[in-house]
Amino acid sequence: MTQSAHLLTSHRSRQMGEVLAAVVRLSRSIASPRSTPFGGTVLTRTQLDVLFVLAHAQDSVSPGRLAALLHVTPGAITQLVDQLREHDLVEQFASDQDGRVRLLRLTGFARSQVEAFETLAIERSAPWFDTLTDDALTELAGLLAQVKGS
Repeated sequence: MTQSAHLLTSHRSRQMGEVLAAVVRLSRSIASPRSTPFGGTVLTRTQLDVLFVLAHAQDSVSPGRLAALLHVTPGAITQLVDQLREHDLVEQFASDQDGRVRLLRLTGFARSQVEAFETLAIERSAPWFDTLTDDALTELAGLLAQVKGS
């Protein structure tokens, strides 16, 4: 048996497969209504990812940091941000500490739309978590945050 074949049959691999399957089922549940949080504005998955990263960031985010978080090139971020700015969803401004550094944040409209979309997604997804205690849910969130690439 090859090393890779052995890995595919290991208990850890099966457990990882179960986690991935649950994540896929949950993501399908979240995405199933096919509504976008921005009405008639149709956005790509990566554009939505940009908006959700900005919505959850503690502070404004540089384009370089955003590229690293989303595993895309800085050039791709430039294009994405330009398109999002055209729709008045993202603002770009100079850093107070270094005027050469550009930072990104959501517009007020985009922030309210993302919050409304997330609230609806949480309400629809709540039954998935009914069997978890508050402590177990906190632990799950912490474990998922530890997964590389999160």
